Amino acid sequence: MHIHDVLTPAAVVDLERAKRNIKRMAEFASENGVSLRPHVKTHRCSEIARIQKKHGCNGITVATLGEALAFAEAGFDDLTLAKPFVLGKEKEAIKLAKKVSLNLLVDHPQTVERLQKAATEEKMTLKVLLKVDCGYHRCGVDPSRPESIRVAESIEKADNLVFEGILTHGGHSYGAMSSSEIQRIAKKEQDVMIRFACDLGKARHDVKPRTVSIGSTPTMTQSREIKDGITEIRPGNYVFFDYTQAVLGSCEINDIALSVMSTIIGVYEGRVVVDAGATALSKDQGPVHVDPECGYGKVIESYEKSELDDKASIQSLSQEHGKIRLQEGSVLQSLEPGSKIRIIPNHSCLVANLFNHYLVSEKSEITQKWKIHRERLSDRPFHSEA
Repeated sequence: MHIHDVLTPAAVVDLERAKRNIKRMAEFASENGVSLRPHVKTHRCSEIARIQKKHGCNGITVATLGEALAFAEAGFDDLTLAKPFVLGKEKEAIKLAKKVSLNLLVDHPQTVERLQKAATEEKMTLKVLLKVDCGYHRCGVDPSRPESIRVAESIEKADNLVFEGILTHGGHSYGAMSSSEIQRIAKKEQDVMIRFACDLGKARHDVKPRTVSIGSTPTMTQSREIKDGITEIRPGNYVFFDYTQAVLGSCEINDIALSVMSTIIGVYEGRVVVDAGATALSKDQGPVHVDPECGYGKVIESYEKSELDDKASIQSLSQEHGKIRLQEGSVLQSLEPGSKIRIIPNHSCLVANLFNHYLVSEKSEITQKWKIHRERLSDRPFHSEA
């Protein structure tokens, strides 16, 4: 089936571009002597994760227990849950940890206590990473404060917990104004973790992290090198990239592997309306701090030439409608209802979570259909018995 014959809206993966992106990041990790544990929350697709594994990733990173279960069922047995553990899900985590290698994330003493209690009751051990704040100020312990070392020590001393190491995410790189600012954030991300790992080694209980894990797509694509002392990187968005990454300098337009096919449903003076609304594109406003006119994604003028239609702006989204404002010279001015257009999303991770399947394209032909794992733990008949 040709790409312009698909039913819309549809999430389309350019397989050649995705494979190229995957290969490039794997080579970067190998050249720098670090493990690559990609964050699969971007694509949530076992077929794509298998391509990443083929290129040498060392386990995968997931965002939720529901995601962890889906990928475990698909045959992945080395998982890091890179969000501070949600208390109340101990039994579910233990059930999964009995089947696969599962690293859990903590940043609070109470979470450590609860996990220790649950693991003791089950007569097993749980592997734990300590989340560190490297400047994003979302989650994580402050590495400059003594109590942060005490949290690591409490994990190390716990009989039924294994202290695997430390983990951070330079998510504030998405708010950077330039590549040079991203490079400064990337350097600090590494420096903070190397220093904190050293501080832990000097602590009273000599806590030595086996894993020192960093990563975001902007900081990894724009880092000149990974310093000694870092053992693992965890970018995720790099598989697809998106318009935000292009504006931030993480990729070129011809690297973006995910697009949304949409159909024009209305033609009016100065605008067209398409069938891709918020449920297909999300309402992520994109990099407005750098490009105030980015709209809710970008219309592609020529996919083969990687050219955008800069005279078309996705001005507003309702649930199932997208309104595109047109200026003189837009290629959309010559199109009629029923015409297909292709849109680059602002945030590919959110778009992926809005669809059940990807249509996989190879040279403008749809060749495969891949499932997206959108399951939440609450969706499953997964009870708390061990």
